[in-house]
Amino acid sequence: MSSSSSGSTPSILQARNEFLANGHVREGAITEAIERSWRRCLASGIDTQSPSNIEVVTAQELARKREQNHQLLALARPEMETLSEQIAHTRNVVILTDDEGLILHSMGSQQLFGEEQRLALSAGTSWNESQRGTNAIGTAIFEQSALTVQGAEHFMSYHHSLNCSAVPIFGAENQLIATLDVSNDYNVSQQHTLALVKMSAQMIENRLFLASYQSDVVLHFHARPEFIGTLWEGVAMFTDHGELVATNRSGQFQLGLNTQHSHVNTAQLNFNQLFDMSIENLLRQIGSTDKLVIPLRLNNGARIYVQVELLHKKPQLSKPTPVSKRTSAANLDLLNSGDAKIERAIAQVKQVLSRDIPILIQGETGVGKELFARAIHEASAQHKGPWIAVNCAALPEGLIEAELFGYEEGAFTGAKRKGSPGKIEQANGGTLFLDEIGDMPLSLQARLLRVLQERTVTPLGSTKSIPVSFALVSATNLKLKEKVESGEFRSDLYYRLNGLSVSLPPLRQRSDLNALINIILQIEHADDVKIRPEVMDIFIQHPWPGNIRQLHNVLRTALALADGTPISELHLTQDFIDEIESAGQTETRPEALPLNNQNLDDVTTNAIVKAMKQHSGNVSAVARQLNISRNTLYRKLKTLGLH
Repeated sequence: MSSSSSGSTPSILQARNEFLANGHVREGAITEAIERSWRRCLASGIDTQSPSNIEVVTAQELARKREQNHQLLALARPEMETLSEQIAHTRNVVILTDDEGLILHSMGSQQLFGEEQRLALSAGTSWNESQRGTNAIGTAIFEQSALTVQGAEHFMSYHHSLNCSAVPIFGAENQLIATLDVSNDYNVSQQHTLALVKMSAQMIENRLFLASYQSDVVLHFHARPEFIGTLWEGVAMFTDHGELVATNRSGQFQLGLNTQHSHVNTAQLNFNQLFDMSIENLLRQIGSTDKLVIPLRLNNGARIYVQVELLHKKPQLSKPTPVSKRTSAANLDLLNSGDAKIERAIAQVKQVLSRDIPILIQGETGVGKELFARAIHEASAQHKGPWIAVNCAALPEGLIEAELFGYEEGAFTGAKRKGSPGKIEQANGGTLFLDEIGDMPLSLQARLLRVLQERTVTPLGSTKSIPVSFALVSATNLKLKEKVESGEFRSDLYYRLNGLSVSLPPLRQRSDLNALINIILQIEHADDVKIRPEVMDIFIQHPWPGNIRQLHNVLRTALALADGTPISELHLTQDFIDEIESAGQTETRPEALPLNNQNLDDVTTNAIVKAMKQHSGNVSAVARQLNISRNTLYRKLKTLGLH
């Protein structure tokens, strides 16, 4: 797999002109894949100068193609949406095609293109190399490898305004079935794009593999245990008698198998032909502990680590095993409690761990952003280094600069006699977590950006720069893109922080409430305490303005009041019960605020006062309801004499 040379447009044009003039190109001027494609185009008589003939299939034909690929589309759309969110700041179009290059689905910022280009990147058009010349989609299909085609590397001059990165997607039997592509204007930076497309394509491929077969036992494995659960893991499916059903491409490589062994009808291979034990012994060893990671040896002597997933658990094979007590959930695997959005966020994070890619965590107050960030630190290569957390909203504006960057003796009135290292310097060798990054004063954003770019920090009152190396994780409950557009947050800092953006859903949108309750009960060493059905009904109906943090506090209080007895409605505080009724009133509130003779300030004051009463003074909940930042709300409260 190789991406095209990122040389300047003049150098690519020179190589192109030399090729068209005498049929060869200087070594290293373009990649071998691009040169092979140019030769195919030349041999096929494709005209480099003619305008592109954009042919679009009929709606009926497109519907038929989509129906043929319905499983592919169903599994690919969520990954395309995630990829589109990750690269939204670069204004790209994300494209899925079939095995011949016909676009089945596209999404993204097509407004940066002209009308003809928008049509060319829309569903129903084909990017087969025989029709469009050298291009990322068609050439990736022919080469069956990932590549980027930039500007003049496109054989047809009509496409020189585009940058495109495409990755082929293979089916469960190693047949090419699709491509995933990101296309944008040539002038827009494409840094890291191909790597992100590869990750998304691999995720789609893995989903297709798991959806294509039925089995009793699934093995997730790798020679390094930390790669289990990532895109690079091997996956093998077996019956409960040990017959091999299928393996994914990574699994075939790690097990030393030929591609033919991945076919369903070649189940002559047995578990004990691959490993140094029988599948019965393996199942007996793990009992009912699903997802347990254990070491195994291949019959060639190599050791791998295996996570066993039992799709059809056999109770007779196992004895109940005690559940270990949790003292913390700051672990990515423990945080994966069954919600699809959380599972996707964890999978994305695992792909970029220890790759020097900053991570931005977004979500409402109380959804667990700091816990998620701490879990990222614990899973990273920096886990033995310091964990330094800074709440950018909690520090006064006059102190945050000294807190972050440190200071020398005498740098300002009140400075310690010998100075003090800042949080950034303290994070050297570990992880720096910038919570509520959206509330960082604009004046400090430029200094932070310089630190991130230069990897050095200069304390206040000093001329000496100190080199630093740390993993960066940020979090915000604000919509940073909107703050960028309004000029309240620097766009260059936003793009620097947003290497990978993950969104944590609010508790009211999560599907794993029961699992979260069980985790909290384990943390509180109360997993044997029962919760009455009527309480669970209240939990399901509740809007949870404080999210998981509120859930934990409610359960902790209820456990104390219940004192070992089953938790009933009597053990829930009245203000918690009242929030359900208040939530119902909130839905009709817009109609309940007649302006009459009130001016805007009166309406604003009334809205703030009512919201503060409704949420018992919970500033975060009020700010979220009124759709304003906490800093703005604090200023309003101060003006009103309420804070």
